[in-house]
Amino acid sequence: MTMTFGGIVPDAWTSIQAKGGDCQNMSLRPTIRHLVVLKTVVEERSVTKSATLLNSSQPALSRTIKQLEEIVGRQLFDRTTRSVNPTSAGRELYARSVRILSELDAAVASTRDVADGRSGELRVGYMDFAVVGQLPGILRRFTEKNPRVRVDAQWHMTQDQVELLTKGQIDVGFISGAPNIADLEKRELSRERLVGVLPADHRLAGRKAIALAELNGENFVTGDENWFHYTDLLVELCVQQGFVPRISQTSRTRDGILGFVLAGAGVTIYPECILNAPRPGLHFVPIEDIGRPVVISVIWKKNSANPALASFLSETRTDK
Repeated sequence: MTMTFGGIVPDAWTSIQAKGGDCQNMSLRPTIRHLVVLKTVVEERSVTKSATLLNSSQPALSRTIKQLEEIVGRQLFDRTTRSVNPTSAGRELYARSVRILSELDAAVASTRDVADGRSGELRVGYMDFAVVGQLPGILRRFTEKNPRVRVDAQWHMTQDQVELLTKGQIDVGFISGAPNIADLEKRELSRERLVGVLPADHRLAGRKAIALAELNGENFVTGDENWFHYTDLLVELCVQQGFVPRISQTSRTRDGILGFVLAGAGVTIYPECILNAPRPGLHFVPIEDIGRPVVISVIWKKNSANPALASFLSETRTDK
């Protein structure tokens, strides 16, 4: 980039000249223009060459150097007829100017990255079906393309994600179901079959598929009250098949549910994403007569101000 300075004298400098004040005692600071000129002159050892590089004139750059020396209160260059060499004070200010200008360039680049969604932070809410399903792949693709965006992934129940999105405390959520909620956009990510999760010694463990009614009379392990959306769906499906599931044990976590099944406390039913997390001692048997009743959706707030969101949502598209 070519920078043009044109010998413009800052208002503050003009004011000091008019008052005849001592620059060392004033609060005047060097400008970015001063530092760029200093850096260029030190590196080129010539005001003439520096003026050409900066698309300015030699008298203008000479005035800028004089202004900077007045501001600092020290001589910054030893001038001869052939060269301009920095003094010890000039070398010190040059070294610091290089760091300052480098930081400024980095700040500008970072600001552009944030504005364009290539940097910043994205807060992602998720529930269990997402993290054992498609979410890891989505996160991997997004972070590979946007390495400077920090992703803060947080586990929350579906109903809590809706509230957090509405309050602007997360940017995007992965939930069970596809609710219509004012001010929130949604996209269906997948529809999943259900599988029976059975101990290895269960009477149905060796089957390739089962009907839901074949689990009538079994003890069930389900999620606790935090899973009520999914548990209500399971109960409804069982009732449609002519029985009410007998819930013998609950747990807050997937690992807890599977652990109780492994311990013989009962069986459970889980979306087919569980096939991505096999566990020794358990058999996963597809339930063939109830279609794909579990909907996993991604939701976000309309008119979100986070520029990284659009890039993230592009990784959730099923038509890519």
